[in-house]
Amino acid sequence: MQSSEIVQRAIDYIEHRLTESLTLEEIAGVAAMSLPNLYRLFHSLTGHPIKEYIRKRRINEAAICLRDTDLPTIDIGYRCGFESYPTFIKTFKRLTGLTPGQYRRSQLVYSFERMNLNEHVCYLEERQLSERFPEVRVIRLNPQQGIGHLFVSEFENGIETAAIDHFRERLTSHRVDLNGLRLFGWNVDMEDETKPFGYQLLAVDLMNQAENLKHRELYSMTLNGGLYAVARTPSVAEDSIQNTWNRLFSEWLPRSVFEQGKHEFIEEYVLNQDQIVRMKLYLPVERSKLVKRIEIVELSSLKVMRFRRTGVDCVKQADEDSISWLCRNGLIDDSRIRVFMHCDGGLLDENSTYEVYIAPPKEFLPSREEVDLQVELEGGRYACLESGAYGTMTGVLERVDRWLDMSTEYRPDPARSWYASYLPKEEADDGIINVKCYVPVQIMS
Repeated sequence: MQSSEIVQRAIDYIEHRLTESLTLEEIAGVAAMSLPNLYRLFHSLTGHPIKEYIRKRRINEAAICLRDTDLPTIDIGYRCGFESYPTFIKTFKRLTGLTPGQYRRSQLVYSFERMNLNEHVCYLEERQLSERFPEVRVIRLNPQQGIGHLFVSEFENGIETAAIDHFRERLTSHRVDLNGLRLFGWNVDMEDETKPFGYQLLAVDLMNQAENLKHRELYSMTLNGGLYAVARTPSVAEDSIQNTWNRLFSEWLPRSVFEQGKHEFIEEYVLNQDQIVRMKLYLPVERSKLVKRIEIVELSSLKVMRFRRTGVDCVKQADEDSISWLCRNGLIDDSRIRVFMHCDGGLLDENSTYEVYIAPPKEFLPSREEVDLQVELEGGRYACLESGAYGTMTGVLERVDRWLDMSTEYRPDPARSWYASYLPKEEADDGIINVKCYVPVQIMS
């Protein structure tokens, strides 16, 4: 038996008895190893001393109870396995920086989740990156089996919540409660023009009840899993979810040793009293095959139609404006058009600005009503880096900025703005769209 399997056996034993009194001797006995070996192997494979792992897991459960219930603090401490109230208070404050009462009133999220060494992925990462993104971890998600439900709708907004409500109704009619189950969801493109949006849900650990769930909209299914970068959202508010996706996709991914994978983007939900109380986001990744080089290029100026929006929903609104314009002018499927973007600000808030630029065919003349939309992308010398279309491109821009900071020939040109050019669909790698990011530069004098 491999060392990871032995330590996982100890972890599983701890998790099943987390609220009970635990001794290291009994854990070592279950793992069939001596106590000194348990200390050493556990710390080596998890990065945590075994006693500290138990404390952190108990505090994680206590933090959840503080947010999701109205139980008195003292009851929560005892329920989560602490032998005395003072020990609970002291440990909670040491790990979270707050007392339980302060935590209950704050926006802080403390998270230390159960470890699964079968999902653990070892990889080398810059210390600076791990310190900057402590909430992001890379795991290999094992295949997940359960009961599935596909929800389809005319509308994309709110489809996740509507799908969960619909799924809950179907399961409740069979006396199955979604609360507390592990629930995954992901978007599905539908071919039906009347209902083009789909959201697939999977409730795991229900396979033993599959035969009793007689409903045409409920069925057994398997999520294949794969390599994922995972982060928990600070809250379940829409702007918090969007910013967590952006932090994963636009900031962490371009700085990491990974690139976007070809499997599904996944969201995991935890429900309590029929409300979504916690979420984790799963960004599909794979190890980067090559390192893209930054090049200096000369570009000509280009007339484009600009669609500019400001605020939390600026990306969605600018995209909708540009698509509407393409449809009105009969250019939606024209392969001659070129698409560009620019964004001010990484995490989207009320001050963020997002711009979509469309370069129409040369013979196109804007109408009198649309002439104000026409602007010019300035030509000149740019530092160019090709990458995936990573949201607001924050991480890609930082890489170019660092390169310029070390350059002895070029420096940023503050008089011009950066922009990204989407490459044609024909150049997409298995459906993953790439862009060229252009940062204006000037020669050092």
